[in-house]
Amino acid sequence: MRNYVLVSRLLLFLVVAFTWGMGGVFLSGGLLAQVACLNGMVDGQWPCSNVELLARISNENTGGMEANDLWGWTDPLDGREYVLLGKRNGTWFVDISEPTLPRLVGELPTAGETHSLWRDMKVVGTHMVVVSEVINSQMQLFDLTRLRDHTTVGPPITFSADSLFNGFSTAHNVVTHDADELVFVCGANSIQGLLIYDFSDPDDPNLVGSWNEAYVHDAQVVTYAGPDLDFTGHRIMIASCGDDLRILDVTDPGDVVQLAVTGPDPYGYIHQGWMSEDQRYFFLCDEADETSGVVSETTTYIFDLEDLDDPQWIASHGQGTEAVDHNLFTRGHFVHQSNYTDGWRLFNFDPLGEQGLLQLKAHFDTQPTTSDQSFDGNWSNYPFFNSGTVAVSDQENGLFLIRTQFMTAWPQFSEVCPSDTLHIKVTIGECVRGPLSLFAPDGVSWISPSSLPGPGIWDVHIAGFDWSNMSGVTLRMEGEGVVHADRIFVNVTPDAAHYPDSDGDGYGTFQGVVNGCSPGTGYVHVGGDCNDENAEIHPGQEDLCDGVDNDCDQFIDEDGVSIPFYLDLDGDGEAGSTAFETCAPPTIGFLSPGQDCNDFDPTVYPGAPPTMAGVDNDCNGFILGLEQLDGGCPGDLTADNYVSIQDLLTFLNFFGSSGFLEADFNFDQHVGVADLLLMLGYLGNSC
Repeated sequence: MRNYVLVSRLLLFLVVAFTWGMGGVFLSGGLLAQVACLNGMVDGQWPCSNVELLARISNENTGGMEANDLWGWTDPLDGREYVLLGKRNGTWFVDISEPTLPRLVGELPTAGETHSLWRDMKVVGTHMVVVSEVINSQMQLFDLTRLRDHTTVGPPITFSADSLFNGFSTAHNVVTHDADELVFVCGANSIQGLLIYDFSDPDDPNLVGSWNEAYVHDAQVVTYAGPDLDFTGHRIMIASCGDDLRILDVTDPGDVVQLAVTGPDPYGYIHQGWMSEDQRYFFLCDEADETSGVVSETTTYIFDLEDLDDPQWIASHGQGTEAVDHNLFTRGHFVHQSNYTDGWRLFNFDPLGEQGLLQLKAHFDTQPTTSDQSFDGNWSNYPFFNSGTVAVSDQENGLFLIRTQFMTAWPQFSEVCPSDTLHIKVTIGECVRGPLSLFAPDGVSWISPSSLPGPGIWDVHIAGFDWSNMSGVTLRMEGEGVVHADRIFVNVTPDAAHYPDSDGDGYGTFQGVVNGCSPGTGYVHVGGDCNDENAEIHPGQEDLCDGVDNDCDQFIDEDGVSIPFYLDLDGDGEAGSTAFETCAPPTIGFLSPGQDCNDFDPTVYPGAPPTMAGVDNDCNGFILGLEQLDGGCPGDLTADNYVSIQDLLTFLNFFGSSGFLEADFNFDQHVGVADLLLMLGYLGNSC
């Protein structure tokens, strides 16, 4: 079926291009706007699958230095989404509330003496904390609510930190805990384990604990709600310590208790990891197992945390690539993994999956020209925005904003009036787990239905939209903690076109179109009806086998069940074996294949008499006539080009035999008297 969606998707790109050209983003260059993944590529240069690129901001736009880590913040006041992008010389704030039109708000320069490859930032309350390996960079504190004063387009601002904490010179990482105001500084001065600060009062944070039994490179902290009931409600940390994983109970920051030490064996460098949504499993990136020869391919390690005192390494998942893995995060049943030269990869985690625990469902390669085991490329990703936008940082290529394409939405109308209800066709992919809750876009007062069961094609309707300043509508749904979203664009105008619909099927004809929001009765938003006297014929209709163009796409019966049939092309009464297909076979057709071995020659068919032309006339697989003689002539059974007494003696050896034989001159499959008389007549002939 061909229907209305192509026009609206084209309009989507036109609206993006127009808004961009109006100066919606203060960027000088090196930016790529929204591009879909087509034939495995975005914009002909970025390998991809099941993902679209919403925008890219190159390093040129953020000061020129290379990027590193990133995190995200959503303003609880107005829902604005910000990427906190680490650079070698500072941290940038990028407003991605309109992910196809990202806005650079400004930068927070690094503290300390120079710049560094490493920088990490997290959010505690409404404040950002930043650490770095820059000498004397210490820990910067920035009040993110200051960004509320800079929500309009303008040149990027250079901010200053609200405060700087001098309890250490450098740190490799910083970890926060969403349920409270604790901040865990990892690897201070390149040797320490943990420094634990209480940020209940951001203006006066206190050091409330430390732990130094091992160097801590990175960590995750949760309020535990997993299967080990002994620790329900405890504050649990899983620390990646270079040589091993440590499971720590940090409920009391002044008395950290180590529960277990684990890790793969052999290993390279235990770098970073994240728990599954249900806290039953832990996924680990080893940053040196590929380069040290421990493994031959990019590998993710999976641990079972059913017993926190006794975690079990249960699997190693090879990805079939060579890149070094760096950072990963989980959301719902998906694992978002950043591999240096292989980019962002999305895996579906299924502990009972027959196709493996981790199944690749989408990817976006931020390093299309390299695939080696270097440490260049994709540093990390942030998949926790409620919009479904995933932020990906690449050291050389900057910031990428991407979104999966497991859910697509198509508006039925390309042009509507402000008071109309917008009809949307939603397609949900097979890897999405339902049920899914639908969320009305900002300004929309009504959406129906409010939930969808799962994969399939569904109709969704929205109305009551504040259409002023509309640049698009993002339809968002969530199931099992995973957000899926797609953005649609329509032209909302008081001059919307309406088409006369005589048969009441919801589709009008292009003839008689009326512009305006009060066309009267009998008009609809969608044109293209090719028979306005028959309500069963209109765009989008299923085109069954009836010889009629039911869906008005200028093709007939393409949706019907095709029936194979066979023709007697040469008119010899026997059909050939070539199959043709149509909804309604012609009366001269046969429903089963014939045995005619040459349906272009009426002298060839099963049972046909031989023609002495060197062909298989009766289609039995044997050729009679001159072809039997291997190039000789009748009676020349010795193939010396002369029929002699020697040939007669050879003939007598066949006498009385049956079958397809050279001495069977009358082709009755028997060498008898009739053949002897013919043989005597051939004596003395030359070939």
